[in-house]
Formats: sequence, C-alpha cells, structure tokens
Amino acid sequence: MATYTKPELRDRLAAEYVLGTLRGRARARFESLLRYDPSLRRTVAEWEASITPLAAAASEIAPPARVWLAISRRIAGSARAGGSLVFWRGLAVASTAFALVLAAFIGMAPRPEPPLAMVAVMNDDKGQPAMVVSWPPMAAMRDPHLRIKVVQEHPTMASGTAWEMWMLPGGKAAPVSMGLIGIDRDQVMKVAPALAARMGDAWGIAMSVEPAGGSPTGAPTGPVIFKGQCVKIL
Repeated sequence: MATYTKPELRDRLAAEYVLGTLRGRARARFESLLRYDPSLRRTVAEWEASITPLAAAASEIAPPARVWLAISRRIAGSARAGGSLVFWRGLAVASTAFALVLAAFIGMAPRPEPPLAMVAVMNDDKGQPAMVVSWPPMAAMRDPHLRIKVVQEHPTMASGTAWEMWMLPGGKAAPVSMGLIGIDRDQVMKVAPALAARMGDAWGIAMSVEPAGGSPTGAPTGPVIFKGQCVKIL
C-alpha cells in the first residue's frame, strides 16, 4: 500500500485508469483504492475533465456507401428466397450473408493505430484543456510522428505569428523545437529522427507564439500559451 503514496505514481495510474490502459488485476486494485481514497478520486476526476474534451472532439467514421449497398442487396436477396425456405434454413442463409458483409467491412476498415506510448494534455493559462498530443513508441516507427488534437473551441492565430511546439526534457535542459503547427483540429507532425530518439524521455510539451516562420533563436521567444506534462502509457 505504501507504494501508492508517491504522487507521481498516483497521477500516472489515474491517467492510465481514465485512458483505459490500466487493465486486469492492476485496474481492480486501483478501483479498490478509489473506494477509500478521496484524494485519489479527485485525481481521477481531474484526468477525466482533461480527457473528456478529447473524446467529445473525436469524429464518427461512417462506413463506405458500398457496405450499406451490399447489406441492402443481401437483405433483398434473402427476402425473395424466404417464401420457399423453412425458418431455420433461412436463418442460416441470413447469418452467412451477415458474416460475409461483416468480413468485407472489417477488411476495408483502416488499420488501427499502434498503442500509445505517451500522452500530454496541454492546458491554457486558465487550466482548461486546449490541446492533446500523443504518440506511439518512436523506436517502432519507420516514419516517426505524433498526433495533435486541438480541443479548445475556436482557436485563433494572430496574423504574422506562428505556433511552435516544444519538447521539454525536464530539469534544467533547454526546450527543443518540434516544429510549427496550424489551428486545424486534427494534425500529424513528423518528428526528426534525432528528436524521436528523445521523445520517450520527454517531461512535457509546450506551445509558444512566435514570429511567422518560427523562433529566430531556437528557443521560445513569445508567450507560452499551452503546456502540459507527459504521461507514459507504455
């Protein structure tokens, strides 16, 4: 029980619990702790408040039109043959057709993203979630990249300025530029191999407002408007 008194561990477990990556016996033990630990419940509530905007911002993926057309044709074909078949035989035919359509849909569905290695929920100056940055294990990627989701409502970028992302190594190490982003809700940022090798040790992510084209010094020169600490998932 004493191991659960460390703030860093409690915060990481709360994040994994909310994200759904804490599973099995570890999740059961954590839920047992929640019953008797009000402080831990508050930590979970804070993570839920941070992650919920990300879930709400996720858009639905509609199946291709050809999938629905295939389903309609299968249903129509089964209906025409229904009068001459007994109930159980008709049910078997319908089940086979459904299985074929489902298999076709699964085959056409996009491949799932690799599991996340780290997540950073970046807050604005009022402590409200503004942006979420996540990435899978960089070592396993041929083309290292991270995903950015802007969850702040109606973000604006002043004319003649740019948004620059920074990896915060922690301690007294200087921030490392990751590149520029726009205001689109969903973005993918490529990561240089040299930086990708360091992302597993990132302490946090920040974003500053810079002159058009980015910081002229290689360090943040404008106000840092979003920042957040990284949470390791894997």
